[in-house]
Amino acid sequence: MKKRQKKKQAYKNYIQAIFEGYEKMLENPDIKELVFTYLKEETRLTRDSQQQIHFLTRDLID
Repeated sequence: MKKRQKKKQAYKNYIQAIFEGYEKMLENPDIKELVFTYLKEETRLTRDSQQQIHFLTRDLID
């Protein structure tokens, strides 16, 4: 596989993992936080005090 195709596939897997994590959190209210990383990007799924799920994506600084 070419380098660009590998990066594209890795990003697709990252996005898919985020949505699968979101579904897990919907099914299981005991999960408070999930963290996903891709290269220099991090996405956190967290619950607030009212049990609502929030997405936070940020760039990681070296």
